[in-house]
Amino acid sequence: MGDLEREYPSLRAHVITMLGIFAALFLALTVYLYVTSRSLFADGLQRELSGDLEWMASTISAEPGLLTDPVRSDSLCKAVAGFKGFRVTLLDSTGHVLADSHVARNEVAALENHFGRPEIAMARAQGRGHSWRYSSTLGRGMLYVAFKLPKPVCYLRMAAGPVTLNSFQMASLRIFTLFLGLFLGASLIIAWWISRKISSPLLQLTAASDGLPGHDPSRPESPTPRWEARFREAEVLNEAFRGYVARIRSLAREIESQRDKLVAVLNQLEEGILILSDDGRVAAANPSSVLLLGAKDAAEAISWVGRPFREVMPTGPLARWVDEAALPDRPPIMHIDKGPEAPYDLLCHLAPLGPAAARPGDGGREYLLTLLNVTEFRHLDRVKSEFVANASHELKTPLSSLKGYAEALIEGAVDDPKVRIPFLKKIHNSALRLERLVQDLLSLSRLEANGPPRESEPLPLRGYVNAAANLHRDALESAGLRLENHVAEDARVLMEARDLELILDNLIGNAVRYNKPGGKIKIWSDAEAEGLRLSVKDTGIGIAEGMLPRIFERFYRADASRASRDGTGLGLAIVKHAAAKYGMTVSAESIVGEGSRFMILIPAKLLGRTDA
Repeated sequence: MGDLEREYPSLRAHVITMLGIFAALFLALTVYLYVTSRSLFADGLQRELSGDLEWMASTISAEPGLLTDPVRSDSLCKAVAGFKGFRVTLLDSTGHVLADSHVARNEVAALENHFGRPEIAMARAQGRGHSWRYSSTLGRGMLYVAFKLPKPVCYLRMAAGPVTLNSFQMASLRIFTLFLGLFLGASLIIAWWISRKISSPLLQLTAASDGLPGHDPSRPESPTPRWEARFREAEVLNEAFRGYVARIRSLAREIESQRDKLVAVLNQLEEGILILSDDGRVAAANPSSVLLLGAKDAAEAISWVGRPFREVMPTGPLARWVDEAALPDRPPIMHIDKGPEAPYDLLCHLAPLGPAAARPGDGGREYLLTLLNVTEFRHLDRVKSEFVANASHELKTPLSSLKGYAEALIEGAVDDPKVRIPFLKKIHNSALRLERLVQDLLSLSRLEANGPPRESEPLPLRGYVNAAANLHRDALESAGLRLENHVAEDARVLMEARDLELILDNLIGNAVRYNKPGGKIKIWSDAEAEGLRLSVKDTGIGIAEGMLPRIFERFYRADASRASRDGTGLGLAIVKHAAAKYGMTVSAESIVGEGSRFMILIPAKLLGRTDA
């Protein structure tokens, strides 16, 4: 057998030789990777630091106030350093340190000027820079990467030390050594197995059948079935491949299932999601995106895929902003006001999805366009601004009156009894108006906080109507008004007393204030399937139909005749918010010149009846 193996090199010898070559190559690769790991790791670390700096630069550009607020800038640097594990430094345009993640805020001023550091000089000339050098602050060699922000001009710098590199090298050395040992051990086992299962039987079979040198004719040959029984490798490989195919199919089904779930989630999102290819075509779009951009039907999302974005959105600032996706100075976020281009106020964000190494135009980068509907937020912001302006106007009138009459009294009118008393009454009335306005503002602020109702008790609705009417008794008598209370005796409402008092006081006060002399106010309740409807009707001046939808807004006056009446303009807004706190609905109907009717539907869950 030895002569036969020397003349006809066996598979075992070839495998052992090949494994030896692979082992030598593996060892050479281990040495090469260990030697070059510093350079490879440094390049990757530099790219990572550059990406983090670009993110911080966009944050500072969006909030320039960070540069003038030492606390915020110091917190930002320490937060990023705590998350990423790097040293973060923020410098002004002259090289003075504004914040440093590894230096206490009260010690930053003592740090030396960094204007001449190599990485800062390179960033000043090229926009970004890097250098390996020794840090006197940390006492070890560091990789520094700097980034220059154009507006406002400042520098961001990140630094990483060799600790991570050394850990990487030692870990890689241990792993490579372990793999090399396992590889050599596996090589010996495979060689032994091939010798037993393949090489020796093949050589024996060859010697027996071909009469090659080394064959002993007197040696009995093994029966054929015995050799056939040894060659099951093809069947084993076949079974293994079948197992791999089954597993791959299972993974494919799982990936397909996860993809379907992701598509379902995207289709359910209220935010618009579009993926744009590098050449400006729509690669994917969820239904919300086409609706937010003015499509009539969500099914149009399918027809958008594959078309240029300029074709589906040919004009407007959004299309121009998307066309500038590859420009480095393009803002990542923009607002689209409600108008012809979009039926909503939109907050748009565009960010690249492709690999970091991809360049615009090479077909390897995609962009994610996110559309957020902020119409309601913009509306609330406008309502807030209008409220501040209206409140200022309402406060200004009585304050001006107070100031004017007070100045007149100071300048000598206080000595004239005929002038003094009327002026003092005017001052008193203005003070009362201010008091009512402030009280209404406080009540409205409490209700808008929308806190949960406290423990409620069944309140007699008819009794609270009488109590609210007594508060306006003088005004009723002076105007010759007649008030009729037809609320059911057994009606009980589960709510806080002060909220019920607010509702009734403002409804009756409005009915008195805008009624005609000698008129009538009627208050009654009607049982309905949904609950109890409370109505307050007057015979006053009425409200135009086109103005009814806005009468519950703060400081809204339907017309000049109502604006001239004594009131704060907050009564109906208070009624609306107090009712909404308990799930009630408020409505109104009116005929100009005949009067108005205000109705509150009290849900059945708030009612409690007792036998009268």
